[in-house]
Amino acid sequence: MPIDTLGEDVHRVVRDAKAFISSNQKSNEQRQTQLRDLEAVGARLSNEIEERRTRYIAQLESDERAQVDRQWAQLNAKPQFIQATKQNQTNLQIFENLRQVNGGAYPRDLSPVLYVIPLVLVGLAEWYVNFATFEATFIPVFAIAGTLLVAAVFAWASHMHGSYVKQIAEITHPSIEYRNVLGRKIALVIATILLIAALATVIWLRYSIIAEQLGAGLNSEPGTFGGPTTSMIWSKLGPTIVLNVLIWGLGALYSWAMNEKVPDLRESYRDWQRSERKLKRLRRPFEKEVARINASFTRKREQNQVAINDYNHNLSDVHALIERLRPGR
Repeated sequence: MPIDTLGEDVHRVVRDAKAFISSNQKSNEQRQTQLRDLEAVGARLSNEIEERRTRYIAQLESDERAQVDRQWAQLNAKPQFIQATKQNQTNLQIFENLRQVNGGAYPRDLSPVLYVIPLVLVGLAEWYVNFATFEATFIPVFAIAGTLLVAAVFAWASHMHGSYVKQIAEITHPSIEYRNVLGRKIALVIATILLIAALATVIWLRYSIIAEQLGAGLNSEPGTFGGPTTSMIWSKLGPTIVLNVLIWGLGALYSWAMNEKVPDLRESYRDWQRSERKLKRLRRPFEKEVARINASFTRKREQNQVAINDYNHNLSDVHALIERLRPGR
């Protein structure tokens, strides 16, 4: 760090020289003394300016770099940060591989909540269609539970069927190992079986209710003009079946439209984003400290430039006084 007391010495010498000039003294000895003092302080000013422009700036840069490197070394030594970095690199590699399979395109960043809402609406539609059937057969608690279960099955099956159709080209690609898609196929089969079971249950209950309403139940006797035929029952049952299938199909179509062609592409993207956010949280305190260090050294550079400007001004005054004090002036 340059010596900041130089300014006081300069001011003293300049003040004495100006006082000598103002006194109109003719003593050559005093004149030579003032010249020697001015030349000495001028040399010190020149050396100080040069040091501040070169060595001191280099020292500031070296100190700043050392302190910043020390901060990052502390961060890179933290086990939590090391683990988070490895996880982030793994997630990024998985995502990049899937993105290349997707032709380099990024997935639509659709929130899972926004994706689920229309499927919930599918379940609500199923509730509206099926609740009356369960209510007419069971007590309210069982009716609500049964309706919710059927609605959940329809919504889940719509998701599974729509996504599988959208991704079937990738799932059945020869390069994909069978064990990587076995779980998805098992889930698809289970969803299909549950859908068929739920639909069959609803049809059976609805058939029984309609038959009872038309007097064709097990304990009903034919009237004067005979009993209702099976075709009459199915004519009333058929539209409700079509409605159930349409609701499932609408959910499957939505799932097909919203899913990516490459399985797990969106999920891997979210995993990478989560690991990125975790890394940022871990880096934030160290980045703040690095910013503080940078700001501190920036202020030191500004202060150094102010000192250089002052010393340049003082040096000009010294040179002017030397010219006035030289013999012949």
